[in-house]
Amino acid sequence: MGVVPTAGPGPGPRRPLASSMAVFAALGVVLTVGLTSMLVAGQRSADPSVGSLSGASAPVVAPVAPVPQVSYAVTYELSGGAGALNVTYVARGADIAQVLETDTPWSVSLQRTGAQGSEQYFSLTAQNAGGGTLTCRIIVDGVVVSERSVSTPQGMVRCSKSLP
Repeated sequence: MGVVPTAGPGPGPRRPLASSMAVFAALGVVLTVGLTSMLVAGQRSADPSVGSLSGASAPVVAPVAPVPQVSYAVTYELSGGAGALNVTYVARGADIAQVLETDTPWSVSLQRTGAQGSEQYFSLTAQNAGGGTLTCRIIVDGVVVSERSVSTPQGMVRCSKSLP
C-alpha cells in the first residue's frame, strides 16, 4: 500500500500587502521626479533670461561695433587679339564670374566693398581666341594696378592684384 507523505510546513502565507506597498512606493518616486521636472521646465520657459548651472545670470555682452567698409571702383578690360575665351574674374563679394566667349575689346565695371584693413583680391584671366596679342588690364579707382599680354594663339593671360 502506498503511503502518501504528508506535506511539511510550506513557505508560509503570502503577504500581498508588502509587495503592493513596494509598487506604490516606486510609483510615488516616479511621480515625484516627473512632477518636479515639469515644474522646473515650466519655470525655465517662463524666465527667458540666460542662466548657468549655478543659477547665476550670464554676463551681458555689448554689441560689437560694425567694421568700417571700404569700396573700390573696379574695371576689368581685355583688348587686342581675335577675341577671348574662358574670361574669369573676381566679381562682387569675391564671387567668381565667367564669360565663355567674347569679342575684344571687352570690359566690365563693378563696385567691390570689403572690411577696411582686409586685403581685397582682384583677378582677370582669359584665353587668346586666335592670332594677335591679347592684353588684360585691371583698373582700381582709376589707376591701372595690373596689365599683362599674351601673343600665343590659345595662350592664357592673367592679371591680378591684392590691395589692403
